Amino acid sequence: MRQLPVLRRTLAILLPALALAAIPAHANLVVNGSFETVTASNTTYFYLAGVGNWSNSDIGETLVTPSFTGILFPGVGLAGAFPANSPDGGNFVLSDGDYHNSPIVQTISGLTPGNKYKLSFYQALAQDTEIFTTPGPVRGQWQVDFGGDVQMSALMTGNGATLTFSPWAMQSMSFTAHTATQVLSFLSVGAGDPPMVALDGININAVPEPDAVWLLGIGGLLIGWKLRARRARAQAVQTVQAG
Repeated sequence: MRQLPVLRRTLAILLPALALAAIPAHANLVVNGSFETVTASNTTYFYLAGVGNWSNSDIGETLVTPSFTGILFPGVGLAGAFPANSPDGGNFVLSDGDYHNSPIVQTISGLTPGNKYKLSFYQALAQDTEIFTTPGPVRGQWQVDFGGDVQMSALMTGNGATLTFSPWAMQSMSFTAHTATQVLSFLSVGAGDPPMVALDGININAVPEPDAVWLLGIGGLLIGWKLRARRARAQAVQTVQAG
């Protein structure tokens, strides 16, 4: 039973490191990343919808509520059987990637400069249908800017003439924080008549530091080594006593 004090002391060192490594990885730093906190009760322009913690400045973005049945506004819909809900459920955003589009912006705080962060979100694409629309090929994606670092999501395609669209899919990006507070923005980029780029379920999570993972591994090896050393000494003592 002498091994227990050694085990307890080693765990006392390792468990706090494990907690520090694991907790930030599960904490979403984006507030209202699913666009559920709003003042609007029906589908409307994003900048008029009172979307908590986000800002936007033009008419190219629309907040779509669960009451969506394929019609965004009178005479305006989406080509094909575009789903009424994203995988995240509830509200989502549509942005015209080729007309009056403006960034959807939030300031993210609680960052550790130099640390890596994983950004994930859902995206989809469909063509707008209205009297002024010419059904045909469209393409679009999100230009993501986090603290001045810009990345593009996967390019999506669709075609209103064939009622095809790009279904919801998860996107993942990695960024390194430069300051404790940084601006996150999403700007739709696309071509066609017109490309409606969808967005929902935005998350930013800290990536566990490699040092913490190494510490846990080394700690496990240390415990095993200590137990084997004590076992070997005990066996040596028994051999001497038996002799």
